Amino acid sequence: MAELTEGYQRPSTPAFIEGHYVHAWNEGTLDEFKANNPDLYSSRGPTKGQLKINFQHCNKMIEVLENDPLVMKALAGQKEVIMTAELFGIPWKVMIDSYQPELGIFADLKALSEIGGRWWNNDLQCYENFLDYYGYVIQMAVYAEVERLASGRRVKKWLLPHMVIVTKQDPPDHAVIYFDYDAIETHLAKVAKHIERVKSVKSGEVEPTRCEKCEYCRETKKISSAIHYLDLIA
Repeated sequence: MAELTEGYQRPSTPAFIEGHYVHAWNEGTLDEFKANNPDLYSSRGPTKGQLKINFQHCNKMIEVLENDPLVMKALAGQKEVIMTAELFGIPWKVMIDSYQPELGIFADLKALSEIGGRWWNNDLQCYENFLDYYGYVIQMAVYAEVERLASGRRVKKWLLPHMVIVTKQDPPDHAVIYFDYDAIETHLAKVAKHIERVKSVKSGEVEPTRCEKCEYCRETKKISSAIHYLDLIA
């Protein structure tokens, strides 16, 4: 909401730029991306003019993807396809990394820390895999429905979403994950269940809840009360 109403811009992070680096390769615009981002290169010392170490590692990640035939098959087709549709009473816009309607699939490319890790969900008080923790199944379900609506196909006739994962480990791990119709239907129902509050917050009718963890919340934080020390023990 700070971005929408106050013009707030999130600070760029190395992980974000690394993700863009890998996506630029998939788009076929990596050389242009390098030219437009001189900060990718070292500016001093014996490595001056060379790619920084983390982006050299991105090249390893790309090499792993290029050398796997199934990955390249999943990432074939049209690149960065933008689609719009009205869903749950509001307009949505998605950008599909690799689009192959003739094969009945589309794919999204992700660069992650690892595939098999577990992430703690404090609200649910349980560990989750990266798909649930980051909401990627919901993302794929929404992409599938927006694509279906934009393409004019009948109800529940979706393309099958795929995710191509490459990790930042050394050496990088990678996987191709697909989602079935049950996953799409179940997670669209989750969106429908929660979207009304999102709409109310976005329209300004309801105040957003601060997370007190992100850059914006830390920057604008005002303490209303002291914390008992036992509240920090978990």
